[in-house]
Amino acid sequence: MVSGFQVTGFALRINREIDVSGKGDITWLPPADILNLLSIAVTMLGVFIAPVLDIGSATVPIKAFGLSVLLLAGYPFALAGHYDMFNPRTRRSWTYCPRQERIALAVVGVSAVAYTALAALR
Repeated sequence: MVSGFQVTGFALRINREIDVSGKGDITWLPPADILNLLSIAVTMLGVFIAPVLDIGSATVPIKAFGLSVLLLAGYPFALAGHYDMFNPRTRRSWTYCPRQERIALAVVGVSAVAYTALAALR
């Protein structure tokens, strides 16, 4: 089910970028979308492929699932930051990675590192 949310979220963003390119505007994958792709990669590699190939212990899929959900939970906050939506008094900056997105990504990054460190100790 998590994979469905991840792929659906990414597909919606890709369709939006296709619409934007049809209007002659530039297209890009903002860092928020890269965060979602990282979440998809962790899910596929850690939850599905590692157990099939018998890589790691029996806890690898559980820990990978936790990391994947943490990354996915940060995705909407990073995406809202990409559009400068956290402060209604400011206008959208139209930069590749605005300050609000960088802050959201930093919080997710620190959380992911802390989670990974704790998961490695257990």
